[in-house]
Amino acid sequence: MTIPNDSILVTPGTGATVATHLSGSKEFQVVMVADQTGQIGGSRDMYFYNIPSQVHVAVADTIHWDMFNADATLLVRVRTVCQIPNIVTAVTGAAFAWKLARTTAVGTGGSVITAWLPDLSQTALDADITCRSKPTGGATEGVILLNYNLHSEETNTGTQMFSTLSVGGACNLVPSELRPPISEQGILLRQNQGLRCVQITSSAAGNTGWIIGFSVE
Repeated sequence: MTIPNDSILVTPGTGATVATHLSGSKEFQVVMVADQTGQIGGSRDMYFYNIPSQVHVAVADTIHWDMFNADATLLVRVRTVCQIPNIVTAVTGAAFAWKLARTTAVGTGGSVITAWLPDLSQTALDADITCRSKPTGGATEGVILLNYNLHSEETNTGTQMFSTLSVGGACNLVPSELRPPISEQGILLRQNQGLRCVQITSSAAGNTGWIIGFSVE
């Protein structure tokens, strides 16, 4: 990392010291980019839900996870939703239909997922922002955001490639138009809004995990 090596004093108003950097015998003003909310780009704390590999269910329209923002003032920007098919557990796989949808009620039951923090000194995640795997109630569906298909056979070349790319964040279900470098918008969850991922196909032939990345403002 290179720190600016010089500065100039800008005198209009009360005056301010502006960072510059010498390159090719010329001084260049140092610029920090802001996002559409006025925050310095890359400065927001990020949080992640890691949902370990869990078995598919032979029940149509099984909710595999939901996350929900029940806080009265905070906003949640979901920037990454990566599904990671399990490619080490042997199954006789099948093609599955999935959907990602908004929710209008928090999920109940199931297993609570605790967010992990990239920096342990950052602010802890607000308790009103929650995630759970396989909720047994709530998580009422609103608008469907995405329908997609994925094979669960662990020896399937496409499944193996998708799993590997998803671990690296390349197979992000959040549309590219809402992600850098095009936008920082993400999928915005306002008060009493959430997301859920549903296994539409009725089959127990497979195992899947997820990683969900989001910021809070």
